[in-house]
Amino acid sequence: MAERVTIEAAPRTVLGKKVKQLRAEGRLPANVYGKAIPSRAIEIDARQFARTIKSAGLRAMIELKVAGETEPRYVILRGIARAHGTGEPIHVDFFQVDPERPITANVPLRLVGEAPAVRDLAGTLLPGIEIVSVRCRPLDIPDTIPVDIAPLKGFDSVLTVGDITPPPGVEILTDPSVVVATVAKPRIRGQRGG
Repeated sequence: MAERVTIEAAPRTVLGKKVKQLRAEGRLPANVYGKAIPSRAIEIDARQFARTIKSAGLRAMIELKVAGETEPRYVILRGIARAHGTGEPIHVDFFQVDPERPITANVPLRLVGEAPAVRDLAGTLLPGIEIVSVRCRPLDIPDTIPVDIAPLKGFDSVLTVGDITPPPGVEILTDPSVVVATVAKPRIRGQRGG
């Protein structure tokens, strides 16, 4: 299951061009919205946000605790506006999800184990896709899905999405015939005469 992180937030009354003052104070303007949920302007600590995203990643499920609200909001990061397109974050959008309603998410694959065709036959592992689309409840989104490469015993062996066993409660939506990994034969170096 994906790591759940907490971000403290406060209702934001500073709007429009005045948000520059917020940023100067180390606060990051943000909005939280969702299906049938009115958008709410909030502000968060810019340094805490940067640390959280660096450690948990952009796909983390976030428990957003807004001052004055009794229940935390479960949100995912929907967008980050950055200064000059690539600089420091200047605005963040959070999308509130229902923890009980399944959503679609992209999850990275992690190749694990050892392929006999690589170990015993000197082949080269050729990874295919790196990410699959899944459907599950927001709190069940895995950080990664491990794929055991031990079945790759020969050069004709292929692992596909259909060979992946997802964690409980997770349905993989990516086409089952898509190649995840295969092994290439070793190159034979030709000898040149002098």
